[in-house]
Amino acid sequence: MTALVLFWGAALFVAYTYIGYPLLIAWLARRRPMPACPLLDDASLPAITVVMAGYNEAARLPGKIANLRALDYPQDKVHILVVSDGSTDSSAALLEDLPGVRTLAYAQRQGKAYALNLALTRVQTAFVVFCDVRQELSPGSVRRLISDFCDPAVGAVSGELVHRPSGSHTGDNIGLYWRYEKAIRKAESRFHSTVGATGALYAIRTGDFVPIPPDTILDDFEIPMRITRSGKRTLLQPQALVVDVLQTESATEQRRKIRTLTGNFQTFSRNFWLFSPAQNPVWFQFLSHKVFRLLVPYALLLTLLCSALIPAVFYRLAFALQLGFYLLVAAGHWVPAARRNKFVSFAQVFFDMNAAAVVALVRFLGGRVEAKWDKT
Repeated sequence: MTALVLFWGAALFVAYTYIGYPLLIAWLARRRPMPACPLLDDASLPAITVVMAGYNEAARLPGKIANLRALDYPQDKVHILVVSDGSTDSSAALLEDLPGVRTLAYAQRQGKAYALNLALTRVQTAFVVFCDVRQELSPGSVRRLISDFCDPAVGAVSGELVHRPSGSHTGDNIGLYWRYEKAIRKAESRFHSTVGATGALYAIRTGDFVPIPPDTILDDFEIPMRITRSGKRTLLQPQALVVDVLQTESATEQRRKIRTLTGNFQTFSRNFWLFSPAQNPVWFQFLSHKVFRLLVPYALLLTLLCSALIPAVFYRLAFALQLGFYLLVAAGHWVPAARRNKFVSFAQVFFDMNAAAVVALVRFLGGRVEAKWDKT
């Protein structure tokens, strides 16, 4: 009887996390549509500071600055501030030769959170736009972000990350995961507020910024959530596009995911208020979207073990199906050619995403938390 209860409890938990919550938040979003702010004209747009932190980005910086200069935004209102985070290449010297770009540089690499804290002490505009060096912003992205602040209840606005086609089944499945994730974030935004922002592009009012611990891994989670705690909303703006190259290898995407989830554990441990419905305005979304995902791997293991212990035909069939799924995962890991099969690659990506949550917890509990990030 205990195995039966545990099986159905774990199975329903997984179903709610991956299917029930996305459907529920989409339904809630349709019942509470939020009015959109009009696009501001040039005269109404405020001055902004675009802040970027980079480590050894000399090869990408000229293209990124050119991308920012091509934005559909009055250029006399766009200030660019780049922090060279202990770069050992020619980043700092290159930036000195770029007109209209302010640079902060220091010798010892500290990580992105330290760089952002330092940069915000130098920002004098009412709004700040955070972005990374790698991705390309669409021309109208920043105008659209800033226009959404016409609503005083909005505290942060995130752009939408889109990926170029990958050309591989693994990349396509990673892309499918991202489209699924963005659909949830869009629904959360329409309903009330997303849980965090897209680090590649988001904007806040400068006055809302509170310095974060310098070893913080996820600035794009911690900064918006602190603003959300004050009662303001964080939106995802689907017209503010930022383009990136999709990972085509599951192992590389898993590395990125492990770091992100380690950052989640770090933020949870430092901000217990996140778990309080009295203090966290997006408590329901936070639990359903962020916390429950981290518990799914253990629920999956529980369904496998319980189905193996229950003698009824239905549960033996459930066990066989789960075992078959994990055999596909094994094939994807041990036989590279098998990854060309879309079912194998899907199984591998799904497994790797959930395994990342377990590895992230082990690393966090073992004190292996590193704010500095090596490029993938």
